[in-house]
Parts: sequence; structure tokens; C-alpha cells
Amino acid sequence: MTENVNSHQPTIHGYHAKDIKNWSPETDPHAKYLRSRVPLAKRITPFAATQANPGLSSKPQVMNLAPDYNNMKTGYKYNDTFCCNLLKFWQYTDFYGSWHGVPVTGSDIDSPDYGVINIPNPAYTDAAHRNGVLSLGCWFWPREVQFSDLLEQLADGSFPVADKMIEMAEYFGFDGYFFNQEAAVSPEDASKLLEMVKYLRKKAPAHFHIQWYDAMLPDGSLKYQNQFNAKNSPWMIDNGEPGIHSMFVNYAWNEKRINDSVEFAKSLGLDPYQVLFPGTENYKYAYNPPYDTRAIFPEGAEPRTSWALFGTDFTWDRYSNKFDPDDQEAVHKRERLYWSGPTEDPTDRIGRTLYEPYPDPFHEVDPWEYRKWDGVAHYIPERSVIGGYPFVTRFNTGHGRAFFVEGQVSSAKEWNNAGIQDILPSWQWWVRSGGSEAPLNVSYDYSVAYNGGSSLKVSGTLGPDNTTEVRLFKTKLSVSPEVGLSVTYRTAAAAATSKLKVGLLFEDDPSDFVWLEIGGGTNAAWSKRTVSLEAYSGRTIAAIGLGFESTAKSSEHAFYIGELALNDAPASRPAAPTGFRVDQAYFNDNKAELFLSWDFASSGVWYYEINRLKSDGGKEVIGRIYDEVYYVKGLEQVGGEPTAELELTAVGFDGTASDPAHAQINFC
Repeated sequence: MTENVNSHQPTIHGYHAKDIKNWSPETDPHAKYLRSRVPLAKRITPFAATQANPGLSSKPQVMNLAPDYNNMKTGYKYNDTFCCNLLKFWQYTDFYGSWHGVPVTGSDIDSPDYGVINIPNPAYTDAAHRNGVLSLGCWFWPREVQFSDLLEQLADGSFPVADKMIEMAEYFGFDGYFFNQEAAVSPEDASKLLEMVKYLRKKAPAHFHIQWYDAMLPDGSLKYQNQFNAKNSPWMIDNGEPGIHSMFVNYAWNEKRINDSVEFAKSLGLDPYQVLFPGTENYKYAYNPPYDTRAIFPEGAEPRTSWALFGTDFTWDRYSNKFDPDDQEAVHKRERLYWSGPTEDPTDRIGRTLYEPYPDPFHEVDPWEYRKWDGVAHYIPERSVIGGYPFVTRFNTGHGRAFFVEGQVSSAKEWNNAGIQDILPSWQWWVRSGGSEAPLNVSYDYSVAYNGGSSLKVSGTLGPDNTTEVRLFKTKLSVSPEVGLSVTYRTAAAAATSKLKVGLLFEDDPSDFVWLEIGGGTNAAWSKRTVSLEAYSGRTIAAIGLGFESTAKSSEHAFYIGELALNDAPASRPAAPTGFRVDQAYFNDNKAELFLSWDFASSGVWYYEINRLKSDGGKEVIGRIYDEVYYVKGLEQVGGEPTAELELTAVGFDGTASDPAHAQINFC
């Protein structure tokens, strides 16, 4: 299935040397529509007591090298389909990057000319930054262009391509580059590339990160080392001068190579957790890669290095029925098996339950194959950015079969936009029964939502013998007398006998939940309940969960959690946007492609929402973004109307909307 992209739709493209040297936002097609504006969130300090596995070290980092929406020919920031690859496990990732590149502007889609450099998908950068993850662009070689053109050095010692790489990262809002230099070049070019990498490191901002794939050596030869040693180390430190920050070590490592790499890094004065990322190849081998992760994470001992994951998108891309909108829970299950482990429970410390030789590349996936994979959570503790107020989540995964506002369908169209994904649960899923029977099931639901495309659904058989606890978010929230907590929810059948509670774990007593009564069933109506936390002033919330109980057993219980919010101040209303305008419109039959813009507020705004005002007084959501521009793919003319009225609001971090600004388009 090929994603439908309109002729004027902004698309991400690649760059060759000449494109980079001449780059500017003014001349780069659609550059201003491909920016990430979400700042990098700060993660809270580790707190082992509330980890799914308290014994895990927080030192190892994770590089997740994978495609975004899984379209390597045409990259887009958002689109009008539901079925697509979307990462929902940012809590186990520290760096996110792509490896493959995208075609240059004007390239033939059937025979694409891929650029050497590409920016990361800005919507994925938005999601990454919201979760405290650095997003990296990509340098890929070989390509059908002259390599030496990338290495031009001016008389003042500067490298034009390196300078532009920094400028592009700052403009597009990402954090560095992954160098996938996977073909040999001449010794002279390799030497000059090393100079350029050191220059790039020196000139780049402090947060900038450069990761190198263990492939080409500094003499220009292609020789995978499968470890960190004297042959490939000059990329990182050359005669005392730093170059790259870290290395993605090629996959064929073993226990000796890992240990030798650690000792060699230490001999150079380097921290193995900062510089070494041995890679695991998941796209080719799925849940059963050939090199044993326990060489990096020996059981019962300290981890040796950090970790790189390649092709984690296999959970989506290699699922045979991935384009069936009614079968997406199977994709989500495959994700949970990968990230949380073979029981889909990140607290389960057993890990793999099958031990068999790895299969041939691109084999047909065996339904039991996941039992050969420990799960990322077996080695890496969950991370969180929930350290301040307000905290609001609608459990919006970043795509939907419709768009809901205040519990009602505002648009019945499919959509995807990773850039507006909420902070999702830290544990997927940590569920316990308080009795002798199995707990309720937890999932994302796309048929019912409060704000966005999805809600958290907790459903199944509930009764006195299986009071259910769902642990959701790892936090570090200091409670003052002003702090309040609210839950917006609805229930389905059997609601009359059921109750919902919110549980808080405090740092001074991280073993026992304090339960707050929220209320009983609300049938099909959404209900918002608010609880003051004044009684807990001076304490720090370390985790948040939900509890479900019922006085009568029934298999028809279903709870939909539409929003969870904590705030320490009265609602703050942003100022109304200014400068809202239609910059360009293209008409085709009864549809219009629109390019919209407004004046950007750099603080106090969570996102901007664009609505179409309908003749019956209602509103249809046509876009949501944190930016100053928006592309509308197809606004339909309704009933021969000559004009359409658009409305723009700024929404604060507590969910409060501003007064609207308006713009109009003319169909005739």
C-alpha cells in the first residue's frame, strides 16, 4: 500500500553536497512546514523503588534506529490514514534516528535518487522531544554522487557542509546526526572526513550528538570491527581531539568483544555507557537475533555498555495484516512483546522462555517466536519526563479513525500525526488482580475518545475476586496545597456496580498506593471528577495508577479513560492567536489544499488547533500542531458553499483554549 500524497503536500527530502552548501530555509521547498518546535523535555531523576524492575541500572542508554511512518520514498509530517507505524514506547529510548535516507527534491519516485543527508521526520522529533529523547538526522553512503564534494574545506579551515549540517539541525529542530558510512572511499577522502567530523564536533552546540556506525575505518576501507578498538577509535578521539560522541558497534559482537571494547574505552578515559552502543538487528531477525544480548547485560551483574536497536519497526512493517484498521491491536501486541517482553508485562523478570537457533533472514514470523526475546524492559528501566505541572494526557497515540473533541466526533476522517502524540503510560501494561481471578484487560481504543484519536480502555470480567490495579505513570511531582487531580472517563455496561479510583505512590512510601475515590459508572456519558491533593502537601508523587472494583461479577465491564490531569494553578488562558491567514490555496474540483500560517507564541502554548466552522454551528477539526504553519490536504466544499470559515485557537498546557482567530477561503 502506497501512502497518498497530494501534489502540493510538503514532503521530507534528501540532500546532496550541492543542496547542502546552498541550503537556506527560503530556498528549500516547504522547509518551514517541516520543522519541529517542541523543546527537549528534561527527564526526572531515576527512582528505583517504582521501577518495574528495581534492580535495573539506569546507566545504559538506548539508540532506536528505525523508520518513522514506514515510507522510504515519500516522507510526510502527517497524513490522512490510520494504519501506519507509530512508536508508543519512547520511555525506553534515549536517541532516535533513521538510517535509510529519502529521495532528493524532484526525484523520480519509481527510480529515486536518495540524498546523502536527510532530516528526521519533524513529527517524530516532536514526539521524541516531548519524551526527553534526542532526535538525529542521517548521513548515508554510498550514493551515486561524488563523495569528495561533501568534504570541501575553505582557506579559513571551515567545512561548508558541516556548517550547514549544524544550521539545518538548529532550524529544523533536531539534535545531531547518525553517520551510516557503509562503503569504502579513498584514504585521502577518509582522512578529510575525519577532519570534518572533528570540526563538526567542535562547532556544534553542546546538546548536539554524533553517532557513527562501525563500518568504514579511518583509512577508508570497509571493515566492520564488531567492537571498539584501536582501528575504529580515531573516529571518536584522534590524538586527543574528540570527534564522534558514540559508536553503533556492528552486530557480530560476543562476550569477549564487548568486554574488550569496555576495557579499551576505559583506557582512553571514556565512559562505556556514553560511547558504546552494540547493535541488535531486529528487522532481519525479529524477536530472535543471533547475538545474545546477555553479553551486554550479563544476568546478575552490572551492564557493560549502552545498547543500539535496529529495525524496531518490524512489529508493524513485517505484520502481514498491517493495513487492516480492524487489526491494529495485533500490531500493538507485537510492540508490547518486543518492548515489555514475552508476557507483555514489564515487571516480569523471567525474560525469554524459548532457546532455539536464530532463523534465516526474512523468515516467516512464527507465532511463538516472541518467546525467544527477553524484551527491552528486561534490561532497560522506564524513563519519564513527568516532573512538573501541569501534566495532562488524553492517551492519544498519534493517529485515529476519527478525531474527537470533548467526547464527540469532530471529524470522521482517518488521520496520523506523531507530533501530537501524548505522553503515554510508562508501563504497558503493569496490571494486577487483588483476588483469585485474572485482572481486567488494558488497551488503546480508537472507537471512543475524549480528545484526539484514542482513549485508554480497561475492560473484561470484573467482580469482588479481581479488583484491578493498573499502574500507569512514573512521576516526580511535588505536592503543594494547590494541586488538584482530575479524571475524565465513561463506562459501558455493568457500570452501576463498578467504581473507579486513582492511586498515588509517594516517594516516602513507594510500596503502598494511596487510593482516591473517583466515583461510579456514568453509562455512555463522559464525566470529569476532580480531587484536591491538599492533604498530601509536602510529599512527592512517584507513580500514578488506576483502580477498578465491582460488587457484582460481570463480563461486560468497560472503562474508557479520556483524560488524566494534574495541575497546581488555576486554568491559564493563552492569548488569542494573531496573524492567522491563508497563504496559498489550490483548488481541485470541490477540494482545496491550503497553506495556513499565524504568529507563533514561543511559550505558554501546548498546541494550536484549526477548525472549520460548519453552517449548523458546529466545528470540524482539520488540524492540530505546535508550530506557526499548517498544511491542509483537502478541505471539501460543502453544499456548494462559496466560502469556508476557519478558526484557530491556542491551547495552554492545562488544556484551556484561547479566544479564536478567524480566516476565510473562497471556493468561487
